[in-house]
Amino acid sequence: MKKLISKILLLSIITGCSSNQVDEAASSRLSTPTITQPYILSANESKKLDLGSTRISPVDGMTQVFIAGGEFKMGSQIGLTDEQPQHKVILDSFWLDKTEITNALYNKCVLAGKCRPPKTQNSYEDQNTPFDYFENSTLINHPVVLVSWNDAKNYCTWAGKRLPTEAEWEKAAIWDPTSNEQRTYPWGNNFDCKNGNYDDEIELDASMMSNTTKNCDGYSRSSPVGSFPQGASAYGALDMGGNVWEWVNDAFIEIDPFNNKGLKKYYEISPLHNPPGVDPAISEYRILRGGSWNMIFGFGRGAYRLWFGLDDAYDGVGFRCASNMN
Repeated sequence: MKKLISKILLLSIITGCSSNQVDEAASSRLSTPTITQPYILSANESKKLDLGSTRISPVDGMTQVFIAGGEFKMGSQIGLTDEQPQHKVILDSFWLDKTEITNALYNKCVLAGKCRPPKTQNSYEDQNTPFDYFENSTLINHPVVLVSWNDAKNYCTWAGKRLPTEAEWEKAAIWDPTSNEQRTYPWGNNFDCKNGNYDDEIELDASMMSNTTKNCDGYSRSSPVGSFPQGASAYGALDMGGNVWEWVNDAFIEIDPFNNKGLKKYYEISPLHNPPGVDPAISEYRILRGGSWNMIFGFGRGAYRLWFGLDDAYDGVGFRCASNMN
């Protein structure tokens, strides 16, 4: 963990702040997501789909929540420069996985021969024996971790889905369609350490979220997905704040989020409709959102942006998928 923190801090100086059941018998070219032309709901569909509507994804069996299309405000007026300016975005309707992809679900893809197993972590820094997170039977409902952006993309493709764009992720996480206002956290504007699995452990290092107490959330590391229903977003998505950082589809151009004089920020020039992120051909970085159990970056704010290399994999990073309406 300390090595990871050191790496990220170094990256910050240079470029900016950068576990559903398992089968018991279980023993590219980069491109932007496929965004179709605006999908027009029929009258019957409009009556059926509303805030709180869900469906089951046919391949992996994940519950997905409905995110109605329309306008929202993306970014932050008070965040770092790479979160600014706050700007208007218009998205098509889409479906988003209700939780992060679990070890159990990811194992289905591995067994199908379409996904490679997650990287192996020998042990946590405070343990003396090897620890296999992915194959541990007690952790099948925990979010899969130690997967790269490419691994996440492969899983979503196998499942007939895709990674969400950064704009889709942010809308599902912190936009309130009832009040038409942005929230700071998925559940509201005041941080509550019991609403998500954030960094409140000190076994691995001394870092800890502000406005919290040791082990406030009840987990020293990852938690089973959906463990914090009180922290749900307005759309009913769970774990959008904490547990593990989540890969999104967008690429990221290196900038210093504290001072980017002379550089054009993507938020200043991004398309109004369905922004896909910067051209992936010009950057090896991919964006992560949401926070995790072992990193304090952004202090849980939903608009905060972190990025790693597309082949990087860490114990605090996982993902969820999205689907087009059609």
